[in-house]
Amino acid sequence: MKWHYGRLCALLALSIMLEMPLREAGYGSLLFGVLIVAVTYAAASAAGDTKFLRRIYLALIAPVIIIVLGIMTRGASDGLALVGAAFQTVLLSFTAIAILLHVLRTEHVSLDTILGGVCVYLLIGETFTYLCSMMELMSAGSYLEGGQSLKIPPNVNHLLGRRPELTYFSFSTLTTVGYGDIVPVAPMARVLAILEALIGQIFLATFLAFLVGNFQIQKQKDERKATEL
Repeated sequence: MKWHYGRLCALLALSIMLEMPLREAGYGSLLFGVLIVAVTYAAASAAGDTKFLRRIYLALIAPVIIIVLGIMTRGASDGLALVGAAFQTVLLSFTAIAILLHVLRTEHVSLDTILGGVCVYLLIGETFTYLCSMMELMSAGSYLEGGQSLKIPPNVNHLLGRRPELTYFSFSTLTTVGYGDIVPVAPMARVLAILEALIGQIFLATFLAFLVGNFQIQKQKDERKATEL
């Protein structure tokens, strides 16, 4: 399990940062497929440390890959995009919970353990991205950009191509930055925004702070032991 969290953290950060620039360069569908498969595999490697968890991941990953391949080869429909987003929401939520429980059971907090906590934080943002996507797919106009409904970009063929903007909105909400260029207007979209902001701040102030504090304490203990020897 060594550095599995580090690899997942790096892939998550990379996918978040590259979504929009690569889509603008015309690699929307290819990027969508490659990033989802890479993050899914890294998540399964990081959190699937028992046979039971690996079986659950296999059951969740198989339909995700099939849907991604369908979108890449045939294009996306609202129904297919909605089902794909639902599976991704379940998969990412399950991964975040599995990592969280594994980290809580860890007796010795290492740098990789802290990165596991960072992974959970990033997975929360990604999970809400898909929830926002599902909200927009089910009720168009749930989110407004510049006072107008989200529109399909010129170089993609489906509203699914606006996922980078919803990723941007999700992490702006999670970090409580809230620039206000993309706003939720539907009641349930606003509920999701409130929930994400609360979860993000509580997670940072409690769980991650607890991990970093324990890491510092263990580091000081290790240094004292080394000095005594």
